[in-house]
Amino acid sequence: MKNFVILSLIVVLQVVGNVSLSRGMRHVGALEEVTPQTILGFCIRTVTDPWVLIGVTLLIGFFIMYLTALSRLDLSYVLPMTASTYILTALFAWLVLGESVSINRWAGTAVVSIGILLVGRGEHKRNKAAVRAEPVMAEEVEGVVS
Repeated sequence: MKNFVILSLIVVLQVVGNVSLSRGMRHVGALEEVTPQTILGFCIRTVTDPWVLIGVTLLIGFFIMYLTALSRLDLSYVLPMTASTYILTALFAWLVLGESVSINRWAGTAVVSIGILLVGRGEHKRNKAAVRAEPVMAEEVEGVVS
């Protein structure tokens, strides 16, 4: 149950963090001219925009949860189980940011997500059934040989 909560938090934090960051950067605007003054202004607008700050904070939370998941679970399981971020990010970009998401992009996102989930579920079941051997340290091998 703890692993499910961690994986769910990863998904929510990543999706909402990315959407918030994108919204903030749209508000900040593009860096049109590269001069010391425009770069400084761009940096100040970026670090003071509330949406950027919310996005960065949520993505820091995502990173902490991701590290937590990787300390408990295999990467080959964590990554596929968080594949829903692809679909949810596209959905939130469409709903919240008003992005135009073509049918081809929806189909591609769904195909990639389903493929990742299939690979991840198959790998996790196989790894769960297998008996894991502890890795042997080089010093232990040398001690046995000598």
